[in-house]
Amino acid sequence: MKIVRPIIIVLLLAANIYLIGYAPGKIKEPPKNIEAGNVTVISTPDQAESMEHPDFKKKEYKLVLPEGTNIALKKKVTASSFADVYTPRKVTDGVALGVSYWEGKSDYPNYLTVDLESKQKFHAIRAALSPMAIWGKRTQTFAVNLSDDGVNFTPFIESRQYTFDPDTGNEVQLLFDDTEARYVQLVFTENSGAGGGQVAEFEVYQK
Repeated sequence: MKIVRPIIIVLLLAANIYLIGYAPGKIKEPPKNIEAGNVTVISTPDQAESMEHPDFKKKEYKLVLPEGTNIALKKKVTASSFADVYTPRKVTDGVALGVSYWEGKSDYPNYLTVDLESKQKFHAIRAALSPMAIWGKRTQTFAVNLSDDGVNFTPFIESRQYTFDPDTGNEVQLLFDDTEARYVQLVFTENSGAGGGQVAEFEVYQK
C-alpha cells in the first residue's frame, strides 16, 4: 500500500502537465499586422428605444361602443343560476374587471335576464367579458329572447356561437333595427372557457 500512493501522485502530476501543455482551448496570440483596409466596419442603427419587427406587432384595438345610451346600466338582473360569488347583479354595475362578472352553473341552459323597468326601444345589445389578457379567447353559444311581462318570452335572435377574444375587446355586439321590450334575456348553452355562461357586462343601447 505504501508503494501505490507515490505512483498515483506521479500519474496525476503527469496528467496535469499534459492538460496544461496540450489541451485545446489554449489562448491564442492575436493576429499581427492587421491593415485598416482589411477591416469591415458595421454600423448599428440609431435606437432610442426597443425595436420590434412590424410582423410581430399587434394592432391596438380601439373599442367603439354602439350608438346611444346603455339603458341596462344599474338595472335589476336575474339568472337561472350562478357559481360561487359571481352573481347576476354584477353584469349591470358598469365594471368589467376583477371578479365583477356573472357565471352560471354547469346546468345548461343558463338564463340571464335584465329588467329595463318599462317597455323600451333599443337597437343594440353588447355582452362583454373582462378585456384583460388573462381572460383567454373562448367561444360562447347563446340566444336572445324578449318579453313584456317577464314570463312569456319570444325568440328574437336565434342561438349561435360567438367568439370572445381579448385582442378585440372580449366582447360581442349585436346590432339590429329598433325593437321594443321590457325584459331582455340571454340564453347560454355552451362556453369553451368555463362550465357555465359568463358575462361581465350586459348592455342594451337606445338611441
